Amino acid sequence: MRLHRLRATAFGPFAGTIVVDFDALSTAGLFLLSGPTGAGKTSVLDAVCFALYGDVPGDRNAAKRLRSDLAVAATRPEVELEATLSGRRFRITRSPAWERPKKRGEGTTTEQASVVIAERVHGAWVTQSTRLDETGHLVSGLLGMNVAQFTQVAMLPQGRFQAFLRAKSEERHRLLQQLFRTGRFEDVEKWLRDRRLDLRRRTEQARETVSDLVSRVSETTGTDLPEDLAPDAWARDLHAAAIAACTAAGATAEHAAAAELTARTTLDAARDLHQQRARVDAALAERRRLDASGEEHAAAQRRLEAARRAAGIVPLHRVAVAARRTHSAARTAVVREDRPELEHELAGAVEGAARIRALEPLARRLGVVGAEFSRLEHRAEELAASGERARIDSRELVVRLTQQLREAEDAHVAARQHTLDQRERAVSLREQRVNGMAAEIAAGLVVGGSCPVCGSCDHPHKAVAHHDAPDEVAEKEAQRAADDAAVTEFALAGKVQDLSASLAAATERVDTVPAEIATAISATAASLAALATEAAALRDELADYDEERLAVLRQAEHDARTALAALDRLASARAALAEAEQALTAAVVHAGFADADEAVAAALAERAYDDLARRVAEHERRLAAVAAVLDEAGADEIAAAALPDLRALAEAHDLALRRHREAHAHAAETGRRAERLRLLTTDLDAAVAAWRPLHAELDVLTGLSGFVEGKSADNRLQMRLSAYVLAYRLSQVVAAANERLDRMSDRRYTLEHTGRRGAGETRGGLSLAVRDDWSGEARDPATLSGGETFVVSLALALGLADVVTQEAGGADLDTLFVDEGFGALDADTLDDVMDTLDSLRDGGRVVGVVSHVAEMRDRIPTQLLVSKSRAGSTVAINR
Repeated sequence: MRLHRLRATAFGPFAGTIVVDFDALSTAGLFLLSGPTGAGKTSVLDAVCFALYGDVPGDRNAAKRLRSDLAVAATRPEVELEATLSGRRFRITRSPAWERPKKRGEGTTTEQASVVIAERVHGAWVTQSTRLDETGHLVSGLLGMNVAQFTQVAMLPQGRFQAFLRAKSEERHRLLQQLFRTGRFEDVEKWLRDRRLDLRRRTEQARETVSDLVSRVSETTGTDLPEDLAPDAWARDLHAAAIAACTAAGATAEHAAAAELTARTTLDAARDLHQQRARVDAALAERRRLDASGEEHAAAQRRLEAARRAAGIVPLHRVAVAARRTHSAARTAVVREDRPELEHELAGAVEGAARIRALEPLARRLGVVGAEFSRLEHRAEELAASGERARIDSRELVVRLTQQLREAEDAHVAARQHTLDQRERAVSLREQRVNGMAAEIAAGLVVGGSCPVCGSCDHPHKAVAHHDAPDEVAEKEAQRAADDAAVTEFALAGKVQDLSASLAAATERVDTVPAEIATAISATAASLAALATEAAALRDELADYDEERLAVLRQAEHDARTALAALDRLASARAALAEAEQALTAAVVHAGFADADEAVAAALAERAYDDLARRVAEHERRLAAVAAVLDEAGADEIAAAALPDLRALAEAHDLALRRHREAHAHAAETGRRAERLRLLTTDLDAAVAAWRPLHAELDVLTGLSGFVEGKSADNRLQMRLSAYVLAYRLSQVVAAANERLDRMSDRRYTLEHTGRRGAGETRGGLSLAVRDDWSGEARDPATLSGGETFVVSLALALGLADVVTQEAGGADLDTLFVDEGFGALDADTLDDVMDTLDSLRDGGRVVGVVSHVAEMRDRIPTQLLVSKSRAGSTVAINR
């Protein structure tokens, strides 16, 4: 890393803008950053660190007060750094978060932090990122170190390394861990510890699973696990024994099943013989009962046959009886039997009634004409009254419209005058605003904005408006008032015109009847005359119209028609009766009965017929069933055979069945036990197979974890892995520091790294001592004088810088700063220190020494001077 140029504005003590040309300071290879206390020497380094990482070293970063308190309120704090990182030229511009004044109103608002990183490519700056996180990753990657490492390597803070020199092991452990990023070794320790705990938990769970399965096997078999036998082998032996027992129980069950089958077959055959014998005996008894009721069955058959033949005659008999009744009723209903005379009377009545009904439309029309005549007479009276009333209303309307027209004309004159006044006012305000337009444009100008008239961004003499000058709002309001007045005037003019026309029309109607009323009166009189003429004609045509005569003729027509209908019904009933009696006689003869009464007596009701048919059919079915049983082969032998003892055979079968069930249950139980043992053995084999490698791995991991944590006897140093790594790094730092310390102390002092644990310390391996070769004793760093402490601390800082640089991948740090502490050195020691600093310039490195000691200004001619004042600090280069 090589710095080229730094620019800082409103940053730290610098109220304005400072520019540091590191290229000019780098010519001599060594320059002094000097100035009085509080001037801002360290702030120059803070600006460099802030530009690179967005943070400043130490406690100053926690304060979050990077913006200068002396800067102008609206000045933006900003740092710009040009530097070469990993052979590439970059320009980084950063601004911290700050409170700026609001652009409108009072108070402040927060401006967020921002960054722009650009790279010099072919002579032009190309932006690489504007995001804080991306820029941080890019810079850290290019430098190969984080902000903590950078502040310890490129900016050697002498004061902080005095604290590191005298720190306890725990404090030194934290700092070294941050610098060398050895957290991964603690992660290894934690991973081993967590892995050991997890493995122990899983091993315990696997062991509990094995124990549970052993308990279940013991519960199943009733035996305990011997101490000298493995669980899986013990379970397999028990499973083999269970299989043998299951096989023996299966054979016993098969023998018992065969015996039960024999006993059951014998019992079933005996029961079958008993059932067949009972069936034959029942058939014989049934046949004897049927033979005893043979005569009754024959009589029922004959009765059923007669009823079947009579069934077709009964409906014909009912028809004949009904025909006789209908004929008797029709004969009784006949009043007159002279058909020609009745037909003549009917024709005369129909003809007379037709002539009278032909006049009915004329009678209805006469009624309509009378009603319309009455309505028109009433309408004529109403029209006469309306004409008189219209003349009176016209006179009243003329008076009312005359008064309204006078008031409307006065209002129109006033509105016209008001419109003229408003228009004059609007024109006057427009002229005043045009005259003051320059001041109105000037009020809209902002700082840095261009003028819309001349285009200039400078406004030295802006026009100022008069205190009562009208603006755009007043002008628009005046124009709106003038427009409203014109609308009101136009509306009043229309009202005056409408009232004048209405008054003229009302004046014409004062002494005349309205034309529409006169026309209606004439039309009504004409209609009344026409209706009177039509009514007289209708009355002449209706001279022969008689409603009473019409009623008499209608009654005569009805009586004639009723008598003729009775004669028709009698003729029809006589024919139907003859046909019914003929059909009944033929059916009786065909069925074989002497007469109709005998056939009706033989008939049965439907339910009685069905019951008799069922009894006959049931008797015949039972006879057929009995014959079927007795005609079967071997029926005679079954009837004569001796019956076996069913009770003895049933008891023998029950005994065989009980033995079979017991043998089957025992075989099933042994089978279930064998199957359960098979499953448990399989699970136990799997559980033991899972537990054994876990147990073996736990033994290995427990030993390794104890070794890494420094608790194992094999760890002779009793030191944790992370502490051991840091101790090795510290030994490297001490070796590098002694190379510097050997020259700066004239070979007197040597740093020693010891693994001993100091008093009150919980960690070992990170203790430091200073060996004084003049006395041959090792001393605690706390016993060194101020100058000795500075020399040893500087050597330690430079050694740590060398080791951290190598740890970061050998990052090229061409610019290095060494902070305060030179005032505590004597002349000889200062010469040795300056020789060491001169050696740091090897390879083109630039070293900046931060000090306010006057002697340093004499020794280092190239200087960056920082001066302070009430207006803020400034910088200058002195060569």
